[in-house]
Amino acid sequence: MLHIEAGVRFFNPMGGRLCLSALCGVIQRGLTMSCEHLHTFSRIWKHPEKNQDELAAFRNRKLRSVLKNAYDNVRYYRDLFDTAGIKPEDIRTVNDLGLIPMTSSQDYRIRPLQEALSRKARPHRMVKRATSGSTGRPFIIRRSPLEDHLLNMFRIRAFRQFGVRVSDKMAQIRLVSASHHRENILGNIRQKVGIYRDYPLDCLQSISTIIRELRDLKPNVIKGYPAVISHIAPFISAEGKKDIRPRFLITGGESLVPFRRQLIERGFGKRVYDIYGSHEFNMLAWECPVTGEYHICDDNVIVEILRNGHPAEMGERGEVVVTGLHSYLMPFIRYRLGDVVTKGHDVCQCGQPFSTLKAIQGRMHDYFRMPDGSPMHPDEIVVPIMENESDWFDRYQLVQESENLIVLKVKPFSTPQEEQLQHVRNLAEERLPAGVEFRIDLVRALSSKGSGKFRFCKSKIHSDCENIDWNHL
Repeated sequence: MLHIEAGVRFFNPMGGRLCLSALCGVIQRGLTMSCEHLHTFSRIWKHPEKNQDELAAFRNRKLRSVLKNAYDNVRYYRDLFDTAGIKPEDIRTVNDLGLIPMTSSQDYRIRPLQEALSRKARPHRMVKRATSGSTGRPFIIRRSPLEDHLLNMFRIRAFRQFGVRVSDKMAQIRLVSASHHRENILGNIRQKVGIYRDYPLDCLQSISTIIRELRDLKPNVIKGYPAVISHIAPFISAEGKKDIRPRFLITGGESLVPFRRQLIERGFGKRVYDIYGSHEFNMLAWECPVTGEYHICDDNVIVEILRNGHPAEMGERGEVVVTGLHSYLMPFIRYRLGDVVTKGHDVCQCGQPFSTLKAIQGRMHDYFRMPDGSPMHPDEIVVPIMENESDWFDRYQLVQESENLIVLKVKPFSTPQEEQLQHVRNLAEERLPAGVEFRIDLVRALSSKGSGKFRFCKSKIHSDCENIDWNHL
């Protein structure tokens, strides 16, 4: 732990002390640390041992602070509150949240960026997180490097509960692209001094390449998308690759459904732990090593599970609506994430004070099977398009109609120019093998399935995800 002269303590992953002058140096480099962030840093590691009343007091304090900041400094939320006839002081506890109208990424995207950001924000110094969105709506999230570092501490806390050690090498099988570049200076410092080291492996590479890089790295822990790792797992098992021996694996970014968990655990012969997160909030929930339910990260977010607009009961499925407790420069308050989850216990049976989820129906991908039988991850097509031409997209869906035809359905904000359409075609065709046609269909609407979950990348010729019975997970 780190001691500061004022008596405030916050997390130091090395377990040592950082002098006040070093902290001042960080501040002088433009990383502003508010009193509320210091207060949060000092409590992250204590909360698993607290009771629910203490955790509730912390949440209510953070909620009042983030609401006041949003009203005072963010034009979008001042307008939202004024239109609803409410003031921040009307919301004293989590139970009062229902007074605030819900929002979505669409509400942010139709307004100028400066109206969604705090007037104190310096956009050129902010960390950007680009998401294709579980709703099929592309969106860019912004926050300060310090906020980004703070939110990542909740993730590291979950990793430590899984058994991750400070000195572990962690292979992270993820997208390695311009919009997924880690711009966090504090995270880079942590990486350089060997604390919770991440080694990114591009998930869009061939399976043989990923396996070769894993053999060279010899990671202690493997993290990544469950769809990708489950495709790798049978090769690990079949070829008996004893030099790839992680202690366990961590999945995230997509829903870990039972058949994929089984493939991974059978192939690697190790346990899998799952994380539920989003770019807007980082950590939402993590799998309890004892019960198998998911601890909601109650000290990072307020998660409402709504069924027909009302709070779901235990065992019921509902829509996820989230309020971030630590995002000041780009707040997210009663934000509709687009996911469907099953509500668990109000307090985890393991003894920690966190509420739980039983199951998560979040983002899911099908691999696309090419004519030669090789698999292609749809993000290989989606990511370049989102990075270059998504400004005119309202909503989209990428569908493999046959081995020789992939269709991008787009509901646009406005009718695109032919040059824009051709640019999208070129970006896709550069990545598709010869003989596979790519087509763009402009549509009036894209709707969810009856389950309420929108799958924005799917295959009609081979889908692992199509017939999952979410009611029995």
